[in-house]
Amino acid sequence: MLRFSTDNFSEDKRIDAYREIYSRTIVRHDVEPLGDQPFRFEADLYSLPGLGLASSLISPCHRWHTAGHIDSDDLILGVGLSGECVVHQRGREAVLGQGETMLTSAAHPIDVIIGTTSRPISLRLPRAILEARIADLDACIARRIPSNIKGLPLLISYVDAVRFTELTNPALCDLAVSHVYDLVALLLTKGDARHLAQQRGARAARRDAILRTIERRSGDPGLSVLTVALLLGVTPRYVHLLLEETGKSFTHHVLERRLEKAATLLRDPGWRQRKIADIAAEAGFADLSYFNRAFRRRFGATPSDIRATTVRNG
Repeated sequence: MLRFSTDNFSEDKRIDAYREIYSRTIVRHDVEPLGDQPFRFEADLYSLPGLGLASSLISPCHRWHTAGHIDSDDLILGVGLSGECVVHQRGREAVLGQGETMLTSAAHPIDVIIGTTSRPISLRLPRAILEARIADLDACIARRIPSNIKGLPLLISYVDAVRFTELTNPALCDLAVSHVYDLVALLLTKGDARHLAQQRGARAARRDAILRTIERRSGDPGLSVLTVALLLGVTPRYVHLLLEETGKSFTHHVLERRLEKAATLLRDPGWRQRKIADIAAEAGFADLSYFNRAFRRRFGATPSDIRATTVRNG
């Protein structure tokens, strides 16, 4: 991951720095600022095997990709989280507003006018991968995808999860990239292909949403499957079914998150004067005896042992 901002460069160096950095991850192109304000771009840029990802903010500008910029037949999916733009490619024109999406091709010239400061997500994907999932791929290129398309919230949510996950395990990294492919295909396909994409990508995205909800709310002693199901708009049985695919139950996931939080607080100097019972309650445990037993099984030491070791080590 690379975090980039033109604010770190003098005004006369911003355009060149932007061109160099952005082309490494998404696509080569030229840019010209619009209006009187200096050009501004900031982004988190990720390069994964078979996937480029940029979550950015960009000021009004004119961007164009010519035949001289073409270096692959990759496809670019742009999602406008805010702002608006006008896109011209392959004789088609589309005006994209907030929440709308478009698939474009790096193998063809393109002209883009970004009229207001915008926050897009951009994904660079191999054409061959999407061709294997989408029967009439060319018909999807340079077509506006409305904001209410089924599957878009799942894609946005999953991309956010990828951005904030350390994908150091190659197998986990490949799996995350494959899920992104399936979620993109879900936006662009119909019929049996859409059903297959939904089975793979949508299930992965919903399972990830369940796990993140458990992590955020593990400190609530009353957290239950029903609570998570209501928050995510699914049934409790569906929550159980998706978590079965992880090899661990809902209760196991909740317990792990609570124990990890308790261990973190025990090592935190700011909590050093607090009672063990206070830390257990903060982590979501209503029963101190159960907390002590579960903690010892998980870490091979008591909460007091962990705290004492931390104090001795300074």
